[in-house]
Amino acid sequence: MGLAERKELAAFKEESFAPKLEELRSAAGGADLQVTLEEESFTSVAAIQMISNGIFDRLIDDLKAVCGDTIGKEAVRDGIKTVHVIHKEDPGYTLELAGGTLTVKAKVDGSLGSDLPGYGDYKRYLLRTL
Repeated sequence: MGLAERKELAAFKEESFAPKLEELRSAAGGADLQVTLEEESFTSVAAIQMISNGIFDRLIDDLKAVCGDTIGKEAVRDGIKTVHVIHKEDPGYTLELAGGTLTVKAKVDGSLGSDLPGYGDYKRYLLRTL
């Protein structure tokens, strides 16, 4: 990770991370979710700039849908403790839920198509998995 990437990541963490985390927790029915970033994987400024919209906003939207009732809120609260985000260089994305950690591996600086989970992708995955 170069200097530009470190500066961009520091700016994201200082300015955007806390408000997005609060939105995420609210969407999850008040669950005390944690978010971790595999910082060394974010090798481009573009990837860091897409964390907010490309990862958080879509997950927030889908968690609101999943947590629309008591059963969904309980499933999220019991099933997810941490969201771990990894930027990968190759196209596409994967979602994995194991041991209370939802791992999102995505080409965050890729297209908004198949490189990132779209609106509804988290919801479909969580409804199948939780």
